[in-house]
Amino acid sequence: MNTELFYYAIAEIGISIFIGISLLFFTYKLIDKFIKRKFDIKLDNISYSIFSSSILFSVAYLISGIKAPILTSLRLISENPKYDGTLLLDGLKYTLLFLLIVVIAIAFINFLSVKLFTLMTKSINEFEEISKNNIAVSILTATIIIAISLLVKDSLYLLLESFVPYPEVPRIF
Repeated sequence: MNTELFYYAIAEIGISIFIGISLLFFTYKLIDKFIKRKFDIKLDNISYSIFSSSILFSVAYLISGIKAPILTSLRLISENPKYDGTLLLDGLKYTLLFLLIVVIAIAFINFLSVKLFTLMTKSINEFEEISKNNIAVSILTATIIIAISLLVKDSLYLLLESFVPYPEVPRIF
C-alpha cells in the first residue's frame, strides 16, 4: 500500500469536508437571514426548500473543483528547484486566494441568476410566490440557478488556473 498517497487522500477528504460544510453552513445562514426572514417564510414551505436547495447545490457544485488548481500550484512550487519558501504557508496562500475568488464568484453568480430571472419575469414576484408555497415558481427559479452554475463552472476554473504559477515555456515561433 502506498502510505504517502493514503495520508494525502485522507488529508484531502478532511479538507474537502471542512471547506464544504463551512461554505454550505455560511450559505444557508445567509439565505435564512436575507430571504426566509424578509419574506416571513415558514419551515414547512416546500417551495422555499426547493429554492434554497438549488442555491446550496450551486455552491457545492461550483466549489467542487477548487482542489485541482490548489494542488497543481503546490506541486509546481514544491518541484521548483529554486523554491525556498514554506510549502505550508504558500499552500494556505493559494487556498485562501482560490477560496476568496470562488466565494465571490458564487455569490455573484447566484445573485445575478436570481436578479436577471426576476427582471425577465416582471409580472411575477418570485419570492412572494415562494413564500406562498408556489412550487412551480420555485422549481423554475431553482432550474435557472442550477443551469447557470452548470454553464459557468468551466469558466470559473479557467479563471482560477490563471493564478497557478506555471513555469515559463519558451516560445518556438
